[in-house]
Amino acid sequence: MKKIVFYIVLSSMVSSIITIAAYKQYSKGISTPFPSYTNSLSSNSKKTDYLGNSSLVSSAGLPDFTRVVDKTIHAVVNVKNYSKNYNNNQFDPFDFFFGYPDDFGGKEKKPQKNDVPGLHGSGVIISPDGYVVTNNHVVKDAEKIEITLNDQRTYRAKLIGTDPSTDIALLKINENNLPFIYFSDSNKVQVGEWVLAIGNPFDLNSTVTAGIISAKNRNLGILKGEAPSAIESFFQTDAAVNPGNSGGALVNTNGELIGINTAISSSSGNFIGYSFAAPSNLVAKVIKDIKKYGSVQRAYLGIKGIDLSKVEYLKYYNKETNQNIKPQQGFLIIEVFNKSGAYDAGIKKRDIIKNIDGHPIQNVADLSFIVGTKHPGDKITINIVRDGKKKTFNVILKDLLGRIKIRTKEEISPSELLGATFESISKDYKNDFDIDYGILIKEIKEGRLSSIGMEEGDIILSINGKKMKKPSDVDRVLKKYSGDVTIKSIKQNGQVYIAGFEMD
Repeated sequence: MKKIVFYIVLSSMVSSIITIAAYKQYSKGISTPFPSYTNSLSSNSKKTDYLGNSSLVSSAGLPDFTRVVDKTIHAVVNVKNYSKNYNNNQFDPFDFFFGYPDDFGGKEKKPQKNDVPGLHGSGVIISPDGYVVTNNHVVKDAEKIEITLNDQRTYRAKLIGTDPSTDIALLKINENNLPFIYFSDSNKVQVGEWVLAIGNPFDLNSTVTAGIISAKNRNLGILKGEAPSAIESFFQTDAAVNPGNSGGALVNTNGELIGINTAISSSSGNFIGYSFAAPSNLVAKVIKDIKKYGSVQRAYLGIKGIDLSKVEYLKYYNKETNQNIKPQQGFLIIEVFNKSGAYDAGIKKRDIIKNIDGHPIQNVADLSFIVGTKHPGDKITINIVRDGKKKTFNVILKDLLGRIKIRTKEEISPSELLGATFESISKDYKNDFDIDYGILIKEIKEGRLSSIGMEEGDIILSINGKKMKKPSDVDRVLKKYSGDVTIKSIKQNGQVYIAGFEMD
């Protein structure tokens, strides 16, 4: 009997040793470094050392992320949004995604000054000279943005630019020699690989959670209300992310940035299983455009259509058009816009896009991501199926106005950068608001004004202290201007509103 027990124990020990050895060998196989994908915003950056396989496995054979965390946690910051528009009783569905206001659900408070933070979020330092990326919703409508580093140093941040279409914002603080995180190539990310989410949930600084990539290219529809040309192609992870994590880092096991944590899937507002992050390649394109050109240089294919993975939409389309298209991989084109890149190339209604530049198009998220990382003038190769036959088209992408070139800062007028059109105010407006000058915001799109909470119907009284009497005054005051911009306006309810941003 003793011999039997001895052999059982011995067998168990041998099995455990083999299991641990196998796990270590497996970890070596998956822990290959990503190719260098350094951040071009940082000119004096040096590539940090690859962490090596040993840092990912503890002596017990379990995952160990301590070195990854030590390398990255100091580059994730707390972002506070101070806004006069903040009202605790005003419900915003994005609170569930982007962090609760202070005292959420408590008694109404109406701060008279911008010294009370409305939202807490997270941000990621991406260069040693103080550039920080976060979500647009974290800083939207902010009169003042404050950033607190992991060592508790606090800075006033300048808003360099935002892009509601991707929910990305670029900030800048006045400091050097800061810890930062390199970008990785998010196209290399695989479903099933380990990732870490770093941020400030519930204003708890420097919180780290671990999980895996659960899925790629998720389209949630959460940005459509913010921008008509929203680009959603999120990584889905099971790393715990809660309100306040928004704008924080999603990093791989090499300590490189593969995404910006953006949303959670939840009916309660707290983490219940899945979180979503904007992929680093899309983030990198947006912030480089903002820094280099002052605004995002977006390319468009010029089509509208149906995701063929959406069975209910396809059933409705087949019924309305008397077609019998089966659910499949691809994107069905139902409209091609005149003079667009797709139109010029010969792409037609009812073509089914199968891949772009060799990348399979599984759904609309794949399509929007690929086009979203391109600039006007870029060429792409599209493979489609038309009437059961395969065809290939070479398409030159254009911007919304049909241009095929990237425009420099000098070519973009200040009015266009602000994202609005203006008109002189009528006598009725002058009488109603008891003013004798100002210009009316006639139409507003994505741009600096929308990012600071201005709306159609608002009246701009002055820019940098200069009175606005006619629409051309905007370009006159801001042409070739660099530095802080302060705008004084009157909201439609008669409230005087002062906000600003950085213009370089």
